[in-house]
Amino acid sequence: MFPSSNLYQLKDLQSRSISCQNPTGAKGGALKEWNHSVEKLPVGETLCIADIEGPGMVRNIWLTVRDRDPESLRNFIIRVYYDHNDYPSVEAPIGDFFGLSHGRTAHFNTPVVGVSEGKGFWCYFQMPFAKHCRITFENDRPEVERPDNRTNDHVNLYYQIMYTLGDQVDDDTGYFHAQFRRDMPPIGSDYTLMQTEGTPGVYIGSVLSALPQQAGTWREGDFRFYIDGDEPMPSIIGTGWSDWFLSAWGLGEHQSPYAGSNYQVIHPEMNNKYFCNSYRFHLLDPIYFSNDLRVDHTQVGATGKDHAWLNTTESNRSEDWSSTAYWYQRLTGKGFDSFPDRDVRTRGIAITEWEAEAREKQLADSADRNRRQMYNLDFGG
Repeated sequence: MFPSSNLYQLKDLQSRSISCQNPTGAKGGALKEWNHSVEKLPVGETLCIADIEGPGMVRNIWLTVRDRDPESLRNFIIRVYYDHNDYPSVEAPIGDFFGLSHGRTAHFNTPVVGVSEGKGFWCYFQMPFAKHCRITFENDRPEVERPDNRTNDHVNLYYQIMYTLGDQVDDDTGYFHAQFRRDMPPIGSDYTLMQTEGTPGVYIGSVLSALPQQAGTWREGDFRFYIDGDEPMPSIIGTGWSDWFLSAWGLGEHQSPYAGSNYQVIHPEMNNKYFCNSYRFHLLDPIYFSNDLRVDHTQVGATGKDHAWLNTTESNRSEDWSSTAYWYQRLTGKGFDSFPDRDVRTRGIAITEWEAEAREKQLADSADRNRRQMYNLDFGG
């Protein structure tokens, strides 16, 4: 599934690349024009950025856009379709797919996905396919007025996709899946990151964050994995938020290869980590299932300073959750639940003055302008 140490072994594969300059991936190149490095995609349109006959495997996706405000990163959508299916097996806003929840940019680096300096989006998820692979990029952002009074009616998209042809794809090969969700379950209910059934598979990780809906500690829930018909209790239960992300006693902003939090900011009134984007990848401890899997997170926290609330009904909360889950399985013959519309995706994620000021203080130890731009604090930059 993931690169091994035997890269020196020679294989009967063909390496190819698709980009703006070679949009078909043709051997020997097929330049549209000299130095054609960008596609201008109008509002409301979708561009097919890869159309590949298999068998093969997508090895790397890199892309970037100049517009990296939260609304744009929630309204530029990436989708991957396998073997001529009319439903996507990957469907997520580009910010969330590449690990940046709520469109908060940050330098982010793991073995499989990252965002270099907050502006270069990339992934190394291996995406095998037997017959065909199609990757699309949708510009679902509305027209907006720029500071110079010009209408921003398109996005400048730069991209490159590295892949191989001739890969062995058989019945034991799992296809890569990724799904974005946003939901606000009622008090007493859990948040579901993903749910699938019908084929064997392996879960490899998630990006998760929430917008708290009331003051107090909200990050006290645990992860629950219901595997192959588990009821009423799951086979795998975490011990708490910080613990699941391989920390303890409160998850601070940090990055490690398999788990961490790449963005946090304290709300001035709620006095808690309001924007807290966290990730956990199970590359060395994958979670296997034979027929079905549901991954939930419990909504547990507190509204006061006293920690005696644990394990009581007073600890139940309702938050505004967002997540992207990643897994492999055989194709099921059906698509995901309905994709959240634009209003749901972008509700409450605009950067406010208090957040910009709070983040500015967090970054006060660095006067480097590139670092400031990385976190979207130079508006209009």
